[in-house]
Amino acid sequence: MLTPWLLLAAPVAAAALWWGTWVWVVVAAAIAAVQYLAFRRTERFSARVWRTVGMGRRSRQARTADTVYIAAVIAGIAVLVAALYQRFL
Repeated sequence: MLTPWLLLAAPVAAAALWWGTWVWVVVAAAIAAVQYLAFRRTERFSARVWRTVGMGRRSRQARTADTVYIAAVIAGIAVLVAALYQRFL
């Protein structure tokens, strides 16, 4: 259950790294908000993984929440990588 919170830390850390570049801070904060709200709409992380693999039935709403969550996680990690790249290189 710790993994989703660590994944949520990525866009938050990116916002902290980009402090002062307000457009990127807003983008990172928006990604963090979407990720948090989508996570609240999904079930536990392990159940989500098994549903993604194909075990069990999923409702359309659950699939949408999972898709939004995965997209937000990917965007959050990408924003963190970009912030680290800009900050340290």
